[in-house]
Amino acid sequence: MAMIIDKETLEHVASLARLEITAEEEGPLLGDLERILGYVAQLSSVDTSAIVSKRPAMTELRPDEPCEGLTREEGLGGAPAMYDGFVVVQNVMGAEDE
Repeated sequence: MAMIIDKETLEHVASLARLEITAEEEGPLLGDLERILGYVAQLSSVDTSAIVSKRPAMTELRPDEPCEGLTREEGLGGAPAMYDGFVVVQNVMGAEDE
């Protein structure tokens, strides 16, 4: 079986997910991901043409009509932290906090 995922791809995905993977973890993770992706590949070959969807088809949509929205206070009321009318979130871009 050809490798579906290699060490370089694993490192790239880990960096995107901001995960630190040790050298000891790489081997088992590669094996696990190979099995998972192999299983997904098997699923894509299953013939589903005879399956009838239980979900009704959306053929008709409701009219898009403007209506009263939330006030600023209502919309931002559930925010965990606010500063000067804005929602405060954790820094995810790597720059120092201002």
